Amino acid sequence: MSKLYTAFLFFAALAAPVLAEPFTPKSYIKKVLDASPTLRQAEESFKQAENSYKTAVLGAALPSFTLSLSDTLYDDQNRSLLLDRNDVAASLYASWSLYDSASSPVRKIKIARLDYEAARLIYQTSKQNEAVKALVRFYALYSAQRRIGIAKMNLVSREQQYKDTNEQFQSGTRSHIEVTQSEGDKLDSELSLARAETAEIKALMAFNELINTEPDAPQAVEISTLSANIKLPLPKEDVAKALENNFSLRQQKLSLQKTQLSSRSGVLSNYPRFKVDAAWRKTALGLPGTKGGSWDGNPAYSLGASLSLPFGFLGAQNYLEVKSLEAALKSAELEIENSVRALKTSVLSAQKDIELQLKSSQLLEFQVKAQKETTDNLLGEYSLGGASFLQMDSSQTKLLDSSNSQITAANDLDLALANYRVLLGEKIWE
Repeated sequence: MSKLYTAFLFFAALAAPVLAEPFTPKSYIKKVLDASPTLRQAEESFKQAENSYKTAVLGAALPSFTLSLSDTLYDDQNRSLLLDRNDVAASLYASWSLYDSASSPVRKIKIARLDYEAARLIYQTSKQNEAVKALVRFYALYSAQRRIGIAKMNLVSREQQYKDTNEQFQSGTRSHIEVTQSEGDKLDSELSLARAETAEIKALMAFNELINTEPDAPQAVEISTLSANIKLPLPKEDVAKALENNFSLRQQKLSLQKTQLSSRSGVLSNYPRFKVDAAWRKTALGLPGTKGGSWDGNPAYSLGASLSLPFGFLGAQNYLEVKSLEAALKSAELEIENSVRALKTSVLSAQKDIELQLKSSQLLEFQVKAQKETTDNLLGEYSLGGASFLQMDSSQTKLLDSSNSQITAANDLDLALANYRVLLGEKIWE
């Protein structure tokens, strides 16, 4: 029997479902990023920009080659369609821009590099946005699950109060009105619990949506609030950190650099433009199916320089185009200036909000603890007929409200800290 019982326990342990580890904010963010179609799309766009940059570098720094094959398939001297080896002409042509005063190869590489860096920032911004979305869903589920527990405790308290009121009514120490009010409070607590359970189901479905899991799959979540790591006041040096690292501002700065390069190229193209180009050409390549066959014959080399003088009517069009480019550049610079001012204000305002939220969370923690002790004491007194119905009802309502407010405050604080890190340009997914 002992061996059979041991074997039974062994196979039962194998058959028992393995509970998944509870999600933390960090593990959930990682899961969401791995499953995000939006992020995969942004990653493909980034890869495309990377390939475009490499293509631009090769195109700007190296010669371009063109191989052409041509044949006359029909003319009025020979009206039959023929493809004769001796009629196919082949040529290979190479060209290389050595210098261009308005659009040099170096400038093209710089612009391509800026486009590549901008694409990288766009990808990182998409990652940041997905991480923030994940945190919002995470805390929504965490709050909903916590509120169910609070609603259940409130219902237990209301049921006990209703039971005590009923017993005391039978003994003549409570009125029928108090019994009716107590029953109404109990029914209202049942409704609150039902609402909390419905909210939890909706939050769970939204939670599972981001990780490609069945909508009703149960999930466990746990947090370790970041508020313990906060040292007040928050450093004003964070403003400088945000001005250097904020993703949005960095994107604007890259856009400004690109505008500066494009504007300079546009301005120079409206002035005398000097170009130096090299070229090489070879015909009769002797490829299979073509005439010729020697690579030693007829290669042509050239090195050319050109000077062009663009001008509109008496130079007025050139002048207006230059002024338009200068105005566009100035507008981009002013946009950066506005963004810098707004970012400074946002960082400092976020600091004050976090300080206030931290104090609020600390106060609510104290209130919940004090109110719970008060409610427990009143329940004992009420069961003995000492506390009034109004005292009991008020205390239970305050405990319910303060408990829910504490959950909201804790979640809001952690989300505010995450958004603050976004302002500073930190990668919240790491």
